[in-house]
Amino acid sequence: MRRAGLFLVMLVLILSTVYSAGNNEKAAPTTIVKNSMKVWVSSGAEDTVYKTLFTEMEKELGAEIVDEYYPKDELDSKLQVAQVVGDAPDMIIVDYLQIPAYYETGLVAPLDSRISKDLLSDLIPSVVAESTYDGKLVSVAQFDAGMGLWANKSMLEKAGVRIPTSYKNAWSKAEFEDALKKLKDSGVKSPIYIRQNKPSSLYFTYMPVLASFGGDYVNRKTMLAKGTLDSEETIAAYDYMSYLMKQGYLDGSVDYENAFFGRKESALALIGHWKYTDHVTNLGDDAIVIPTPDFGKGVFTCSGSTVWAMTTTATENGSADLVWKVLEKSLDPKYMRMVTDFNGAIPSRKSVMDTVTELQKGGRLYIYREQLEAGISVLRPLTPAHMTIYTAMQNATADILFGADARSTLVQTAKEIDEVILENGWNL
Repeated sequence: MRRAGLFLVMLVLILSTVYSAGNNEKAAPTTIVKNSMKVWVSSGAEDTVYKTLFTEMEKELGAEIVDEYYPKDELDSKLQVAQVVGDAPDMIIVDYLQIPAYYETGLVAPLDSRISKDLLSDLIPSVVAESTYDGKLVSVAQFDAGMGLWANKSMLEKAGVRIPTSYKNAWSKAEFEDALKKLKDSGVKSPIYIRQNKPSSLYFTYMPVLASFGGDYVNRKTMLAKGTLDSEETIAAYDYMSYLMKQGYLDGSVDYENAFFGRKESALALIGHWKYTDHVTNLGDDAIVIPTPDFGKGVFTCSGSTVWAMTTTATENGSADLVWKVLEKSLDPKYMRMVTDFNGAIPSRKSVMDTVTELQKGGRLYIYREQLEAGISVLRPLTPAHMTIYTAMQNATADILFGADARSTLVQTAKEIDEVILENGWNL
């Protein structure tokens, strides 16, 4: 009986050991490689093109790409909680200004170890600048923005207005005002359109005007708004918006998108490359681009664009290699031209830019290239406080367009922005 009992005990111990070893073998960590990925896109003019692009990439890579599109503010809200909720995407396509905040929260993964030196050296400097944060490459971009004044060539010629062909012979402030008067006198209802129906976009498009007046959104050394957003120079730039309305050159109440290219109520439009298709389709050869005027401190353009970034979630769930293949494919000439031929932006690679006829000297969009190569572009503040500043300026600009006093509006706005920046430690 004792021998039988000992045998049973030994048998139990042996079976337990085998069972434990089997379980340990199953529990050993393994590298999971996924052949599917999820991407969240900040919805915009390129949505349809992106959908086509991802469908083609799926076929080429033999992978599944689930692409979802959300308005900018909604996407930002989703990304702020995505890691906590557990539904973060593997890749995001957003405004480059949103990347710092996502990087600081641990959502965005660096790409330095993945991108080749040859590819990196082919990217235009302004794209490398917007894609770099905390000394690391944290995103890639298919294009940089083109920014200037779109103009109706026939309207300018009819009014006897000189047409600048380079930032070097841009209108002065006085000549700009003379041009607006001539256009008004020639029968143009509202000579200039600045996208009054979407004040949020003026955070980008008004930057060249702001810089030319000597103003800015924040002090680039302290990253605080007080003393800069409410400076005499910035106030003067926004007072100028009120001046244009009082003169009848700008209708602040316009709530539709096609005042320039559709209704032809305006001869000038302060807007970037993204309306390229609408402008060219509706105006043909009359759609031209000229530089923004020199309002006293020089001629400027604004750069910065939509970027593609890998999330840390991709590394955690095994899709990082696939995400990088997609990021790398996005920089192929084929996919880059698919997007830039639609939106009229500047390809982010020098080699691809050289293949675009309209970006060569004498081409419709050459001014975009000339300005970037001349180094006269300004970036909006690259800070985790971007959404705070962006939202505050959207509200302030809307108020000024509806008649609010620029000085009191900007003083209050600067105070509100700094309260949030200081509370979060976002000042440098």
